[in-house]
Amino acid sequence: MFFSLHATQGLTAIGIIATSSRQKPVSTTRLSRQIGLCLSSTEIIVKQLKNGGLICSHRGPGGGYQLLHPVKDLSVWDVVSCFKDNDPPAKTGQGSPESEAALALAIELKETACQHLRSYPLTDVLAQLPSVAPDDMNSRSFNTAFHLKPLHQPSPPKAPSWVFDLARFTHAAHA
Repeated sequence: MFFSLHATQGLTAIGIIATSSRQKPVSTTRLSRQIGLCLSSTEIIVKQLKNGGLICSHRGPGGGYQLLHPVKDLSVWDVVSCFKDNDPPAKTGQGSPESEAALALAIELKETACQHLRSYPLTDVLAQLPSVAPDDMNSRSFNTAFHLKPLHQPSPPKAPSWVFDLARFTHAAHA
């Protein structure tokens, strides 16, 4: 059993939410910048975490997402299980003995992985995540896919742009 990309991004999102202040919810915009995803992809991940009972949302200005449970009470399985169909494959009884043995092995492997992830504390994973910088809305370097140049600062006009601006322009030039 391998983690899906969404499960890995969900672990990162939980890490960002967990390391933020308990009193201040984390906005979807901040999550999307720090994970490096577009807003709609981040909303999909957050929805799955919310449906999994790990986070709650607060609407309105200053709203965002917060953990429902303390981080020390969560395991990696709690997060990963939000992103995967966890039902074991069903035995059909119609295949060859080899395919039934392979299916039994796959079921056993999945159960072993689930047990390991249930015993693996989320705090151990969060300790390995890179530290996230505090939300700085004034920063020009956002973690996005677009690298835009800063806007050009307009210089004052050298001549009036139309005839009715002439009086104001000559008055400003003599001042």
